[in-house]
This record gives sequence, structure tokens and C-alpha cells, in this order.
Amino acid sequence: MSTTALTDDVLDMLRHSLRHVLTETSNVPFGDRLAELGWDEVVADDASTALRTLFEIKGETVSSADALTPTLARHLAKLTGDPALVGATVALPSPNGTSTCEGETLMIDAIVLSPLAATLVVAVGDRLALVFTEGLSTTPMRGTDETLGLTRVSGRASGCAWIDGATWTQLETHARWLLACELVGIGRHVVAAAVEYAKVRVQYGKPIGVFQALQHRLASAHVAVVGAGHVAAEAGVSGDAWVALVAKCVAGRAAEDACTQAQQCYGAIGFTWEHEFHRYLRRTYVLDQLLGNWRTLEHEIGIRLQESGVVPRIGTL
Repeated sequence: MSTTALTDDVLDMLRHSLRHVLTETSNVPFGDRLAELGWDEVVADDASTALRTLFEIKGETVSSADALTPTLARHLAKLTGDPALVGATVALPSPNGTSTCEGETLMIDAIVLSPLAATLVVAVGDRLALVFTEGLSTTPMRGTDETLGLTRVSGRASGCAWIDGATWTQLETHARWLLACELVGIGRHVVAAAVEYAKVRVQYGKPIGVFQALQHRLASAHVAVVGAGHVAAEAGVSGDAWVALVAKCVAGRAAEDACTQAQQCYGAIGFTWEHEFHRYLRRTYVLDQLLGNWRTLEHEIGIRLQESGVVPRIGTL
């Protein structure tokens, strides 16, 4: 929760610093580079704004830095009151399966976004287990966006410690909110870049931005991204699992729609490897799959609404 709202001047400086940290080439762990900025103090002042800003800029820059793992680890340490968990690697459930417990043995199937630390936090149902990573197998996940460094972790682990004071639902809520913010950042950049392109690309003696059909496409995408941004902002303030689920859903859909409309704007150049667009498209597809793609979440939202007969209000929306 926020304690002191960050001023516009402070936010401008924060955005500049975060953009530099997210795009620089460095062997120093991302969490350590954030600490050099005085990140803990910024988060203490206004956690929801600081984290939302970080992940929106990560989306805008399609940075390969893993901001999610250290952020989830810090959140877990705060929930449990155990500062040692800050150094653990927090795993996400694998899209191909789940981790299970058989007696005293854990069968692990999860994914991580950064190299493994000595200990791994893995979800087993709604419980969280802390296991040593020695002996576990890691397999890089090849495919759409390899710059994220997604790695599958699997194997057997015995003698794990169950973590008290936090559940997977709490971590999943936090992660969905952060991913929603990143997808909003992607959508915002994609629409803005397409608008700028439409101003200078000339066809039939006119900038293509004057054509009403293209205006409608980009305006529709812009509205969807702005709306998703408002839901994501509310998810950060409320910390509510339902709001985070809706935020992840609408942000994933908005980012994909932004890419679809931008592709129509770019035409053939949008298919080239030299143009930046493909990086945003590929990142959108991968992030959308983490913790439920927008189509799956949309279906889940519909089922919940049917079962409850109530439409929960999200902030002032």
C-alpha cells in the first residue's frame, strides 16, 4: 500500500533511472542494480506506483532483465517476515504441468525467469515449499521470445520446508498484477509507435494517418490499453485477487489487440526482422501465457460471474 504519493518530478526522475537500468548491459543482478537506486526507499514511499512504473517501463523497453523474480521474492519475504527469502528464486507453475507432493517427496515442474539461486520457492496447490535446487534439472524453453530466459525446472526434491505466512494465491495475485502492468507498457508503446509511423508514412500523396479506417483501428487499441492501465492501477492499490485476475486478462487482450492494429498500420515492414515491432509482438504472446492467457482468464471470469450472480465493482470503474 502507498504511504506517501510520489510527486511528478520524482516520478520523472524514477522513470529515467529505471529506463537506464532496464536497458543497460551489466553482469550485476537486476535486484542489486535496483538497490543502488535506493529502490527500497522508493517502494516504501509508494509501493503501487513504483512497481507499476517499473513494469510498465519494462514493457515499453522489452527489456530482458528479470524484474519479476526479485520482486516476488521481496513480496514473499514481506508476507512471511523472513528476510532470508529475498535471495530465493520464486518459480511460476509450468504451463505443461504442476508440482505435486508424494509423501515426503516433491515432484517439481515449474518455470523460472532467471538463473537458480540455492533455494527455490515452488507452489504445490496453494502451499509454498522451499527446496534446495541442487540436483534439479533445468531446460531452457526455446521458442517465441528467448530473450526472457525462461527455463523449465523439474526433478525430485525431498526434505523441503513448507513456508508459513503466505500462500500461492497471494503470490499469484501480485505476479498477475505486475505482468498486467508490463503488458500495458507494451500496448502503450506499440500504439504510440504506430501513431508516429502513421504521421510519416505516405500513400497516395497523404500520410496514412489521415485515413479514417486506420484512425479507428489505432483509437480503439488506445482506448483498450488505457482502460487496462486503469484496472492494473486499481489492482496494485487494492491487492485483490479478483482485480488482479481481471487486470491480467484485459491487459493481455489489450496488448494483443494493440499489436494487431499496429501490424495493419505497418503493413509489410512490420513483418521484417529489422523493425522493432516483432519484439513487442513476441513478448506479448509469451507474457500473456504466464499465469493464464487472456482467453482462459476471460472464460474463468465468465464462470465466476455466472456462479455468483454478482458483478464485483473494481474501484471507481
